[in-house]
Amino acid sequence: MEAGNLRRREVIVKYKSLAPLYDRLMSHVEYDQWLALIQRITEKYIDIRSPSILEIGGGTGVLGSMLAKYGFNYTGSDLSFSMCRESQRRNLPVFCADARIMPVKRTFDLIIFLYDGINYLQSAAEYNRAFNEVARILIPGGLFLFDITTEANSMRHFTDYLDFDDYGDYCFVRHSYYNEETTTQHNDFTIFSESSHIPGLYEKSKEKHVQKVFPVKYIEEAIPRSLLGVVGIWDGFTFKKYSSRSERIHFLLRKNSRHDPVLPRHKGI
Repeated sequence: MEAGNLRRREVIVKYKSLAPLYDRLMSHVEYDQWLALIQRITEKYIDIRSPSILEIGGGTGVLGSMLAKYGFNYTGSDLSFSMCRESQRRNLPVFCADARIMPVKRTFDLIIFLYDGINYLQSAAEYNRAFNEVARILIPGGLFLFDITTEANSMRHFTDYLDFDDYGDYCFVRHSYYNEETTTQHNDFTIFSESSHIPGLYEKSKEKHVQKVFPVKYIEEAIPRSLLGVVGIWDGFTFKKYSSRSERIHFLLRKNSRHDPVLPRHKGI
């Protein structure tokens, strides 16, 4: 079995246990800031009133619900069947897919891949493959917004972080740690879920998540410049230039039109 196929299977299995408690676990996430950023981007760079959006790694559909309520023509996707099932409970149109192999024939005005989901890709070749798939299903001039977590974020917050919470029907222990040699961020979960068959009995499961932390230049080099140009690479939720201290960095790419020249490498905004 190829390593990539094995990794895809691992991700699908991992979120099986996390999916039911994911919204509670991630209640601190700045979904409203992502909504505001997407609104600013569409107002600035997209001319039509209700652009079509495809979200890769849409998870349980929290952001998708917000975008749909705001009037966007939203479609969600996720690699995990369990996460897609949670998203469907919000009555969102979703499908299960890998960012590197999208079973999609239609095109979109905007594709988003947020909350550092793209950090699960482990090599420049995987990034390049995902970029090519995104370009294939974007309209000419369409946009791709994604974000990465950085080494500064890992070193500042997750070098050796232990977290625990008890929700009654679920409880978990999370150990987060950063490996400087491999530049990988690890998040190990031990989850106890209340049995649906035997009252008072809890079932134990474990999930291990590994994200690869690449520098901006490494990701830039993976962008197929004949297909996608860089609009901006920004610090956090701003339109300001990123720095070595940035904990989250957003990239905005635009699909080249047929007659667009190939732009030079981005040097920051």
